[in-house]
Amino acid sequence: MPLSLQLAGIGRMVREEVERRLQELGLSVRLLGVMGHLSATPGLSISELARRARISAPSMLSIVRRLEAEGLVERVSPTGRGNTAQLNLTEAGRGARARANETLSDLDGALFGSLSPEQRDALAGAVQQVGLALLDPTARSAP
Repeated sequence: MPLSLQLAGIGRMVREEVERRLQELGLSVRLLGVMGHLSATPGLSISELARRARISAPSMLSIVRRLEAEGLVERVSPTGRGNTAQLNLTEAGRGARARANETLSDLDGALFGSLSPEQRDALAGAVQQVGLALLDPTARSAP
């Protein structure tokens, strides 16, 4: 069976389990991703978040509104025409993100606990290389 097909099936199962565990915390992969961007780079605008997440600005706006309604994100600049909203995680947002990361670390332990540290490092490196190749088609080697 082609490796890409195996990865597609395993990836789907892992994604479903990640989503299930995050849903128990009131989050999703998409929400956690936005929170991760704001944790790494506080003060991003909605349009910059949308570019980083590779989604439309209107889609990002609805995500941000949900995070704001839940008290996980706040605007730190005036809103309105001509003013670019800068967004930050709130204390509650930082706590929710920490709980989500802890939950996903527990999942990592369950999924990868039987691997040696060297095997885990090799797997992480291979996954990163595959991800980079998908983002940059010129980085892919010819068949």
